[in-house]
Amino acid sequence: MNDSWVAIDFETANSHRGSPCAVGMVSVEAGRIVDTFTTLIQPPTKNSWFAPFNVRLHGITESSVQGAPTWEETFQQILAFTDGRPLVAHNAAFDLGVFREACTASNIRWPDISYACSLVIARQTWVLASYGLPYVAEAAGSTISDHHDAGADARAAAEIMIAALRFHEAMTLHDLLASRKIRMGRLTANSWLGCHSANSNTRAPLPDANPNADPNGPFYGLTVCFTGTLLSMTRKEAHDQLADVGGQPAAGVSRKTDVLVIGTQDPARLRPGDDRSSKSKKAEELLAKGHGIEIISEVDFMERLACSEITK
Repeated sequence: MNDSWVAIDFETANSHRGSPCAVGMVSVEAGRIVDTFTTLIQPPTKNSWFAPFNVRLHGITESSVQGAPTWEETFQQILAFTDGRPLVAHNAAFDLGVFREACTASNIRWPDISYACSLVIARQTWVLASYGLPYVAEAAGSTISDHHDAGADARAAAEIMIAALRFHEAMTLHDLLASRKIRMGRLTANSWLGCHSANSNTRAPLPDANPNADPNGPFYGLTVCFTGTLLSMTRKEAHDQLADVGGQPAAGVSRKTDVLVIGTQDPARLRPGDDRSSKSKKAEELLAKGHGIEIISEVDFMERLACSEITK
């Protein structure tokens, strides 16, 4: 390995992507981590409220960011640390969306950045029940010390990409993407292009979903089932938003199910002696038989939902 790039992760104050409250970055050179940077951020004024759901995840509150750099200041620190190098993020569409929307909210021109997604790479490297960051990190031989800590998550994304480079025997990030027929993402002052696999938009549209949804969206053409209680929205809101981005909700888990979203389980609603729902057990049984169902958390669902938009 002989190139240099930077892994990045943002935490947000609320469901609006333009509300960064922390960033972590990890510099990688020749396959080794050589430097790190983390800071709390005062979100742009337009998006500065802290939602209980987000606070529950990362523990950052409004008082935590008092005296922290503003987005305008952090933006310059990010540019200085990355120094024109490509970025890597897990579910990069989300993190680059934070970049775009925080800049827009602060009247800053979008920067010129190329980027790769470790989630896209992971799907072509390991066969897993879930491609959430902790599960992919484990497959890559790593662990996350504190999930939803921006610095820890950025390090995990870096270690995943380093492991993928070794797995595919690629010397550079560009070589790896080219070998897997994955397009490098690009953000410019006036446009952006997602990091996608060449065959990511081959899924057929679903009859009850939005026909104008982004065909490259993470839920386009997929059947999604939910189990447990969602803390960020009602089940109906989840179904409606899923349909808006081209997905289709399902009442139960079957061979047609592509994704199972696991919310908070109420022990009172489980059978005596059970620690997971019947839907979870059914998904695990199908996975054991070779059916490609992915099991994700509510947080993963929310972040992927936020990434479903029209590629420009």
